[in-house]
Formats: sequence, C-alpha cells, structure tokens
Amino acid sequence: MTEHKCFVFNFADVEVREREFSVIKGGEVLPVEPKAFRVLLFLLRNPHKLITKDQLLDAVWNDISVSENSLTRSIALLRRVLGDDTHEPRYIATVPTIGYRFLCNVQVTEDGFARPDADDPHPPPMIDTRIPAKAEEQQKQRADGSPQKPTGLFLGGLVAATLGVLVAGFLVRRAVSKHDVVGDAVAHLATEQRVTFNPPDAPIKSAVVSPDGKYVAYADPTGLYWRQISSGETRPWGVPKDFIAHPNSWFPDSTHLLVTRFEGASLIPSLWKLSLLGGSPLQLMDNAAAGAVSPDGSRIAYLPGPGPDFGKELWLMDSDGANRRKIAVAETADKPMGSRISPVVWSPSGQRIAYIERSGLRAPFPAELSFSLQTRDANGGDLQVVLNDTRLKQALSWVAGGRILYAYREDPTSERSDQGVYSIRVDERTGKATSQPQTVTPGQGRVGGLSVTSDGKRLVLWRENTQFQAFITEFEAGSRRLETPRRLTLDAYGNLAEAWTSDSKAVLFVSNRNGTWKLFKQAIDATTAEVLVEGRSLFLPRLSADGSHVLYLSYPKPENTSLPVSLMRRSLAGGPPQLVLQEKGILNFQCTRAPSQLCIFSRLVGANHIFVSFDIEHGAGRELARTNGFTNTDWTLSPDGRKLALFLNRNHIRFLSLDTGVARDVSIADWPLETGDWSADGKSVFMQSVTSKGTPVILDVNEAGKAEVVLEGDPNTTFWWMIQSPDGRHGILEAEVPGDNNAWMIENF
Repeated sequence: MTEHKCFVFNFADVEVREREFSVIKGGEVLPVEPKAFRVLLFLLRNPHKLITKDQLLDAVWNDISVSENSLTRSIALLRRVLGDDTHEPRYIATVPTIGYRFLCNVQVTEDGFARPDADDPHPPPMIDTRIPAKAEEQQKQRADGSPQKPTGLFLGGLVAATLGVLVAGFLVRRAVSKHDVVGDAVAHLATEQRVTFNPPDAPIKSAVVSPDGKYVAYADPTGLYWRQISSGETRPWGVPKDFIAHPNSWFPDSTHLLVTRFEGASLIPSLWKLSLLGGSPLQLMDNAAAGAVSPDGSRIAYLPGPGPDFGKELWLMDSDGANRRKIAVAETADKPMGSRISPVVWSPSGQRIAYIERSGLRAPFPAELSFSLQTRDANGGDLQVVLNDTRLKQALSWVAGGRILYAYREDPTSERSDQGVYSIRVDERTGKATSQPQTVTPGQGRVGGLSVTSDGKRLVLWRENTQFQAFITEFEAGSRRLETPRRLTLDAYGNLAEAWTSDSKAVLFVSNRNGTWKLFKQAIDATTAEVLVEGRSLFLPRLSADGSHVLYLSYPKPENTSLPVSLMRRSLAGGPPQLVLQEKGILNFQCTRAPSQLCIFSRLVGANHIFVSFDIEHGAGRELARTNGFTNTDWTLSPDGRKLALFLNRNHIRFLSLDTGVARDVSIADWPLETGDWSADGKSVFMQSVTSKGTPVILDVNEAGKAEVVLEGDPNTTFWWMIQSPDGRHGILEAEVPGDNNAWMIENF
C-alpha cells in the first residue's frame, strides 16, 4: 500500500518539499503561492478529468468563504509558472463556466519503481522524478541502523499536445518568503479575503477602507453602510432616505467620511462630509464629485461637474470647502472626445497627487481608450507620466512605502475584461517611476476602486462581475408598453445584440466566447445560436438595406483607433466575409429598410462628424452631411432614410433632415440620455434613461420632445438600448446584469 506523503509534477526534474514550494525553471527560482500549489496537486491527482470549480474550492480552501477570484488567481499563477497559454493550453485547459482539466498523462510510482495505470495498455515512458520525503524523515534510521528509504509518489508525464523537446529543469517547492524574488518579480500573489457578502441583486457600488484599517464604508442600492472588519458588525450611516451617495475617501481620523451625493433625474453630484458619531451630513461643494482627502485632512482634491466637461479639470479646496483653485487640465480637454481625469489619489506625505487620464475617441466597443498614469506636485506643477497603456484601468491608490497600485486588464482578448491589481514604485519627491510593474493579485471582474490604510498593510478593493446580456421583450397588444423581458441566450457569457433579421424572427449578436470574437445568429424562440463569422474584434452587427447580408466592423488593433477600420459583409445565405470599405475612425454605421437602399457611416474629423453614404458592393459614396457641437458619437438613421437622430448630450437630441439639411434640437427635460434607436414605424426614438431614484427605463421619445416610459427595470440593472423588430412586435433589450459585486481585502501585500 502506497504511503501518500507528497506529490510531484515533472517533465524532466521536479522536486516537491513539504515546507517549501517554488519553481526552478532554467535556473531561475520562481516561488509559488501555497494555495496555487495545492490546486496543481488536485489537478495532478485527476489527470484528464473535468474538475469543477466547486471541487477545487472545497478541496483547497476547506470550506473557507472565498469566491472564484481566488481560484482564478491560482490558475493564472500556475500558467505563468508553467509557461502555459490560455487559448492553446498544453497543461491546464479551461472548461468555460465549469472548471479545469489537466491535459498531461500522469503515472504514480513507489520507491522509485513505476506503477503503470492498469487501464492504460500503452503507458507513457517514465521520467525519473523521485520526490524526497520530508527532510526530517530522510534523517530517520531503520532499526538496523541503515537509512530509511524515502517514500512518496512519482509522476511521469507526456503533454497531450505534441512537444518537440521536453521542458527541462523544473523544481517545485514551497516559497520560503514573499520577499524571495527574481529581479522585479513578485514572490507570490496576494490572497483576497471577502469583506462584504452582498448577493447579485444588491451589488456593491463603491467601498473604501478607513486609514486605521478598522472600517469599510460601502454603498449598495439599499443605502450607505459601514462595517467593522474584525467583527463583521454592519450599520447604516445616519442619512436621510433620499440621500443617494457613494463613499470617496475617509478623513485621517477614521471617523469622518467624504461622499459624493447624487440628486435628481440628472444625478447632479455634490460633496458631503459624514460622521460615524452621528449628526447631519455637511455639504462641502455643489457640482463636484470623486473627492480625495489629503493624508493630513487639510485639503480635498475633486473633479468639478457634471455634464460633458466632467473630468476635464482637477481642483483643490480646503477641507471646509473654502479656497477653491484649479491645479490641472486634462491634456486634450479642449478637443472633441478629449481627455478626462479620474480617479485622483494623494501620495502618503501629501506632496503629490496621482491620477489616471483617459483619452481617445469614444469609438464602439471593443475599441479601447488610452490610459495614462500621471503624478504632479500638489500645487499643480511638475507633471510626470508614469505609465501609458490601454490595459491600464481606472482604479488607483498610493501606498505608504512608495508604491502606486492600479488596476490592469489581464487578458486583452477577454470579453469579461478581468482586471488584476499591479504596483509600481514611484519616488514621492520626483513623481517618477523607480521600478517595473509587478503583479499584486489577478482576479475575476473589473476593479472598481482601490483604497489602503495609512500604514499600507491593508488594501480594500471592490470588484464588478457584470455582464452585457441580450433580452427579448414583447410589446403589449394595442400599446407601446413592453412586457417583462426574457434572456435571449442561456449561457453566462456576455453578448452584444444590435440587429434583427428582416423577417423579425432572429437576432444578430457578437460575443467573445473562448477568447475569440464571433458573430452569431439566433432565433428568438431557440436556445442555441449559429456562428456566422469568427475573427478579431468583431463589433456592431447591422443588417443591409435589402436584408440579405449582415454587416459588421472589424478592428485590426482595438487599442489603436487611428488605424483603418474594416467594414465587412457576409451573406446570410452563406459564404465567406467580404470587405466593403476601410476608413479611419468609423464611429457608427447603419442602413435603412427596403424600399430605401441607403447606408451611412460616420467618422470624426477635427470637431466635425461627417456622414458618408456607402454601397455594400461598391464601397464609400458621397458626403451627405456634417455637423458639430455634440460630444456623443452615437446616432440613428430612420427606417426610411430621411432623418438622423443625433444625441448631443445628456438632455438634447438633434433631428437632422437628410433631404433639406435642416436641423432641429429638442430638449428632453428631467431625463438623462445617452443613446437611442428609431422605432420600426419611424415616428419616435426608443432611448434608455434612469429615474431620480436610479431605476433604469426605456423611453419612447417623439420629435416634439415628449417622453413616455415604456419599460421600467430593476434598480440594480443598467439598460443600454432597445431595438424594435421590423414588424414592431418585439424588442432587443441590451442590459448590464450584475454578478458577484463585492468588496475584498488583502493584507501585508
């Protein structure tokens, strides 16, 4: 009977010790976090089998309350150590939404002799991979005085995919210390501990840790709360019922909190000060948001707003709201769709301020904006650019000891946009980077915010695991009201649906399943979809005017919107995709319905939005119109091709006649607007908006500016658009659906 002491994974030379885990690959020592190593052991004991996420969580974390984030981090670490590829795995394959599979053949040996698998008529060749027993056991003597033989398990493996040369020089053992590093590599990835336990129908919307590390303030759809970390005791802040606010930053006394309050249908922001000890909220500033309190509590950095200019300027004021002054302007704030600043954090001494500046066209997803991590003197001078990267995201914190933490997109091909936390050392005097970026923790979902304690020992982050999902809704008989929506797809992947087939029986959508973008067609009464096109960064499926082709955009590099974008077509009857045209900066395109044959695309040149006709056989045609003065890039073409509806800002629509060139601007009072689509009869525009209480709605807006609510949603969901079917009976509703949105904590990172 085999005595199970330890387990080893080896292609040439692997050693596992009970007390030390690390990997030596090519002579380099790469420590491995213990939980990740236990995940590897569990997979090795079950080669070729599908192991569910729940099985791994139960086996490795032993009923401790952790989310899939912890498992995702461990798998990511193992892949880095093994040099594995997510999309073409040689060792660990992901089975989407279910679990993982170890791809190598595994053989168990005892005392140096291989024990072939009885079910394998052709066992793989054995590689000598003896595992020494514990060091203290190796020193034990037999009764006769001879050394005791080490007892353990030995594995030999062949990779399922053909390998030209076996990987040599792997040594696995437990990491002695998190400070054992090679160059700038982090010794192990930090483990996140859950701080809040909200269900998907009450997602956390923001969370910040107090400077002393005792409390976390957070907001969800039901209100504003604080939680004592050590005991889990949770209490609501003493604010009025209509006080809708998100926590921004604690004051240094860990008793007072700075929050942004949102009021009215347009969600006008203002900055307020709250106290754990009670008392009425104190308003500090109107029309301001995203406040950050300096480490000594004497100053507050903030962004004036709201509206299209929000984030173009950075201001300071004293902690009582006095002595307001501008200290920075975004680099291209004066240009259409220019730069914006957010978020803002202080250095530990208060000498400098760091922030993320995003810039670029608001082009259709999956095109990406550019992000820059910058620091400057707290008086506004001495600008230093620390990082420029499209994968840099909008969560930031400056830790005692000289590190700036930031969110970073792990996999550029992932539809989920999973983000990890990275760090970079920055000299607080000069504001310049002094190290290469390092991984603190990967994870699942978007990092919404980061905050640290004053001693730098605790980090709290909140994650959004939210997906875009398509729903089908039906119009009530004899009315413009919509019935309760139902999901189009039954899987957990996100999808973006933006077109109907001409018979109103099927929907066209794109999704990034298994790491590759695909364009799908699915009947509204079906449960599975048909793949039409597969390729890089497919987006914006539309139907040709005659209904025979699906049109779509293809980005060569989503992170570089200056490159030409390809507008493609593919016959719904079958056949390969074909190029229609290539242009730089295509923002949107759309076709009418027969008998009209008009198709239009738009691009931005300077401050002008230029509208150009095109034909799916012959490419670009003539310029039809140009206009300026609106910051959004979205517009919609009426089914008969006679009018454009342009969405100027949060409260105005411009109706532009393509026959006469006459434009008429309409104000929609009390409803913040983003985008919209013409109704099937061309008499109105369906638009998404939100009530003063944060409830999402779909509005039916006519050309006189009259708005009527046709659908009201769940307060925790965000509506993006509703596209009516050609026969007027159904609608595609695109919405964000929250998942596990909660706050997590990392200690001693």
